[in-house]
Amino acid sequence: MERNTRTHVVVSGRLPPPVDGMSRVTALVLDRLQDRMRGRGKVEVADLSPGWNGGGVRYHLRKLGRVLGAMGRLFGGLRAPDRRFYMPVDSGWGALYTATLAGTARMLGYERVLHHHSFATITKPTWRMRLLTRLAGTDCTHVLLCPAMQMRFQSVYPAARTCMTMSNAIFSAPDPAPRPRRAGPLRIGHLSNLCAEKGLDTLFALLRALQLDGVDAKLVLAGPGLRPKDDAMVAAGLMAFDGAVEYHGPVHGEAKAAFYRDIDVFVFPTRYRNEAQPLVLFEAMAAGVPVLAYDRGCIGSDIPSDGLVPQNTDFVKAAVPLLAAWADDREALAAASAETLARARIAYETGRTGLDLLLERIAGPHPAAAAAAPQAKRRVAG
Repeated sequence: MERNTRTHVVVSGRLPPPVDGMSRVTALVLDRLQDRMRGRGKVEVADLSPGWNGGGVRYHLRKLGRVLGAMGRLFGGLRAPDRRFYMPVDSGWGALYTATLAGTARMLGYERVLHHHSFATITKPTWRMRLLTRLAGTDCTHVLLCPAMQMRFQSVYPAARTCMTMSNAIFSAPDPAPRPRRAGPLRIGHLSNLCAEKGLDTLFALLRALQLDGVDAKLVLAGPGLRPKDDAMVAAGLMAFDGAVEYHGPVHGEAKAAFYRDIDVFVFPTRYRNEAQPLVLFEAMAAGVPVLAYDRGCIGSDIPSDGLVPQNTDFVKAAVPLLAAWADDREALAAASAETLARARIAYETGRTGLDLLLERIAGPHPAAAAAAPQAKRRVAG
């Protein structure tokens, strides 16, 4: 269908604050979509974020009010002949909010695109996601983070017949030059919401095992502690390792870029059951930093195979030999860095392609591309 000024697009989802992977992706899609739709239609924004992550009566009352506002925007587009709806999918009980809006959009004749960011409903299928996929309809487009996630999602939820992928690598443009080589202790970095679920305790166990093995290494941590007990674990580590642990706290912008420049290896022993496609892995890879991580979610298809640790394996036992080898042989570390940077370039281009396809699915071809396309010759009657 030809898009024109009568196109009505509703984007409904959590926008920053707070800043997390889902809200960042939604903000990016919205920004690019508004640019693409300029002069051709209207983009209505229904921000569902109450301003914080959590639960409780106050949270859900505020969220429900925003969902009702989004429904109003859907009804407001009924006069437009071309109606489009895009929404990231909430996890847990929030999936019912998504199901309500997707079902309403279907009832009102909107073309629908739902963007999934969590493995939670794949690792543990739920009736809420089954309900959502059925209410959204078989012609709804479901966006997943990687081909493996798409295949598993469709096998669990057969009502999701139309799917595509878009990688989070779109946020991490690779550095143009290789990393400089460095002597001294092997600097092992970790950046996340620091907690046991992301492997904070495993990182301290890994550093102790390296020290017992005679490896000169330092652990460099960045990010906020998720809970008071996680802050306490960081404080205990700083005291116990006597200078072998550095803690930078939350980092953003240039401070984050400096963090990646200052480490040799990025280690991510996540045990978080809903882990999907962590942005920090792409950030590290884009800086040419080799990654070691548990094989969860999309991680197995995102990072070089040498850095993958199977889920049921002891992470410390698997990681120590490789880290010891890199600490002793900086040529091998440089080779791993070059491989990582090459992988990051491929991932970034794949992400860009996925974003273009997603925007095309929502709003049609980019105006410049459409104008450049060869026009069919008109037939002359006579």
